[in-house]
Order: sequence, then C-alpha cells, then structure tokens
Amino acid sequence: MFKPSRYNIFVHLRNGRCLAYNSLSGGLGLWEADEWALYQRIEAGEAPDPLDSSVGEMVQAGYLVSTAMDELRTMEQAYRAHRFDPGSMILTIAPTMACNFGCDYCFQGQDKPAGSMTPEVQDAILAHVEQQAAGARSLHVAWYGGEPLVRREIIERLSDRLIECAARRHIAYSAMMVTNGYLLTADVARSLWARRVKTIQVTLDGAPEDHDQRRALLSGKPTFDRIAENLLAAVEATPITFSIRVNIDRRNADRVVDLLDLLWRRGLGGRRNFQVYFAPVEAITTGCHGVTDACLSKREYGDLEARLARHAFDRGLSSLPYPPRFRGTCAAVRPQGFVILPTGEIHKCWDTVNTPGRAVGTIFDMAAIQRSAEALRFTDWSPLDNESCRSCRILPSCAGACAYKFLYAEDTRGEQAVLPCPSWKYNIKERLVLRAEKSGAIGPHDYDRKAIRTDPAELCTEAHAPDAALHETTRTSRATRRVSLPVVPF
Repeated sequence: MFKPSRYNIFVHLRNGRCLAYNSLSGGLGLWEADEWALYQRIEAGEAPDPLDSSVGEMVQAGYLVSTAMDELRTMEQAYRAHRFDPGSMILTIAPTMACNFGCDYCFQGQDKPAGSMTPEVQDAILAHVEQQAAGARSLHVAWYGGEPLVRREIIERLSDRLIECAARRHIAYSAMMVTNGYLLTADVARSLWARRVKTIQVTLDGAPEDHDQRRALLSGKPTFDRIAENLLAAVEATPITFSIRVNIDRRNADRVVDLLDLLWRRGLGGRRNFQVYFAPVEAITTGCHGVTDACLSKREYGDLEARLARHAFDRGLSSLPYPPRFRGTCAAVRPQGFVILPTGEIHKCWDTVNTPGRAVGTIFDMAAIQRSAEALRFTDWSPLDNESCRSCRILPSCAGACAYKFLYAEDTRGEQAVLPCPSWKYNIKERLVLRAEKSGAIGPHDYDRKAIRTDPAELCTEAHAPDAALHETTRTSRATRRVSLPVVPF
C-alpha cells in the first residue's frame, strides 16, 4: 500500500491543475485536475489501485511511497552518505587575508591581517594531503581570502604541487576561487584554468553607482568598470564558469535590475560560462553588525529574488532555477573539510576566520583537530536534531542551510538570528512556476501570481528560535494546509 510523501509541495494553477514537486526524489511535474483529485482521495485514505497508470507514475516520481517506508530515515541515510563521504577532501586555502577592497558589510570586518602564507605552511598542506591520500578519491580546493589574487604567485605554486600530488596518488583534483575580480585579467584567468580552477565567484553589487559605493578600493576609488572589463575578457579567453554574486540589501534592492540590463548590454548575456545569482546581505558576524538596519527581511528578500530570477533568465544571465540537493552540506560540516589560513591556523567555517578563539587547530598538528571541541561542534551538528528542520518539506533541499547560523546565533543580528532558513523557503513556488513556464509546460495565463506566492507555513509548522547554546525550537500553533504533488515530468 502507499501513502503521500511528506516531502510533497504543490503549486495550484487555474482549472484545477497543479505543479507537483518532491524534494526527496527531485520529481517535478504537471498534474491535470483528475490526477490532483486522485491524489486527494488517496490522501483521505482511499486505497489506490496499483494498476492505475497515474498511481504508478506518482509512485515512480516519489509522490506516493510505501506505507512501510520511513522517509525521514531514508532522507537521513542519503544525507549522511553525502556528508560523511570518507573519500572526499575539501580544503579552503587562503594565501592571504589581506584585501584591496573596503566593503562595509564584509563579515571579516575592516581590520584584516596583511601577511602571506609561508613556505612552511604550504609544505604542511602538502604533507596533510599526502597523509590522507590513501583513503581519498577526490580533492577539491577553494582559493579564498581576503583577496586571494593579491598573492597570485602562492596560488600558482601551491596549485602545481597539489595537482602533482593528486595525479601521483590517483586522486581527482578540482578547484574554484572566490575573488573580487579586480585583478582577474584574461592572463590570470588562463593561468587559473591551467591549474584546474573550473569556477570563479565574483561579486557585483549593482550597476556602477551602487557597486562603487559598496565595493570600492581601500583608497576609495571605483572598481566596477575594471571588474566588468576583466570578466568580459576572461569569459572569452577561458571555459571557466564565472558565477556572479549580487549581494542585496535595502540600499541597492530597487536597482539590481539595472545591473542585469547593463551586463546584457555589455554582451555577457547568453554565455554558457557566465551566470548571475543573488544573495542577501546578512549581519551574521560581529564584523558586519553595522549593516543590520540595511538587511532585508526574509520575506522581502524572497519576493525580490523570485522577480530577479525571472529577469535574469530573460536576459540570458542565469539558468532555470531548480531546488538544490543537500545545499547545507558545505565543507564546514564534513570531517575532511578545513579552512587553512596563511598562518596555518585551521577553522571549520570561513565565517569564523577573524575569530582566533574559534580555530580548531593548526596545519602542523592535524591529529589534535580530532580532539577539538570546536571541530566537534560542526561535525556533530545535524539539522535532524532540530524539530523545525525535521518537519520541513524542503529539508532534502536545504539540509539545514548553514551550520554556522545555528551554532553562533548569538553573533547574528536581525531576522536571520531567529530563522536561519534559505530563500527557497520563501519563493520555492515562484521558482518552480518560472521553470515550468520557461520550459513550455504552462503559460502566464495558467496561474495567478498572488495565488502561487509561497507561504513558509505550508512547508514547516515550526519556527526556529535561538535558546542559548542549545538552539532548541519553539513550536507554533500554525495549522498546515493540505498540499499535494505532480506526476508528468517536464
């Protein structure tokens, strides 16, 4: 016998139809009115006919599951296998914490150390990789800072050594970089591509009038035009995927569209290796508490992001959205995930790098990290320990979103301190409709924008509430509206 999945999400359209999505299976489809009616009868307790083709499709797509199946346990098993893969090493390496920019919302604060990674630290990184190589299948390196390209020579030299080590040990090697883009010329991009850097994240916070106020050089001089010129040259010179992050708060929210239009006019739309995405400015560390009042609420940001996603796709600057899988399993919560600072100090999360007391050890004594209470906070943390997360329909997509926001809620200001959930919880329906519409499955006449607006209470009847270090949750009295999901894939 079968029962409805706990991870079904439905977007109701006109004429009784609906979009159905299952966050565990990833199934997405369009249901006709009779299929929705069938699902409702099964949800009400009617025994489904196993020979009915619609029932079979619902089972295959994950909308109906065996009555004997414990979906939460199944989800947990998949999550743990993904998170605790012993063959995966992820190293975030900062050749320097110095930066040539002076962004007011930087979570690292304004007072950054200027030192560079010493040869001794580089040697110790290689020694660590060699030591872990016997059980490793893959090594992924994220170049980070500060501004990593301020010390480009370290990146090139250490990359060459890591690539050689990985090849000799038959380990798959890949890399990415987070950079402000000011020093990212075409020649630099070619050098990085030769050293297996496949993805580079660069931030543009709006058209020049906004970006240059928020992301100027330490001297105060503007940066937008040079970054934009670098990006166009680098996109044409290499196959690297450039992921353009747009940080949004109240100060630039109304004009982000201007940036998208400008990038399109400059010839960056429609390129397979150039994609724009959006992120809210959040006051999550003491270094950026000064921008608390500028932060958007989660509801405001979710609504805005949904509109921007549509405009970005129309300009050829982003692909169609699809809910991620286990998005919250970043390197911080993986046993072999470490952030290595220029001094050799090691952290689990890059949000803690400017707080020495939250280091988990040093690259010179990796064995001690296994005994570090700070490291155990991250590796022992699980979204499944939180009742709000356990009850959420998008848990397989979110996976808790960010362990740091749970573990260090006391450092966070604004709404994020109470509700550390991703924007998908506030716009998943709008994003699914965008995908369906642009894929040709439905048209603008098939839905009402107000009627499809995401209601977080449908996804999770619990609200996160920080409670000292325990971070327990407070149950709310919200009732959950019945919802259901699709069969015919796009």
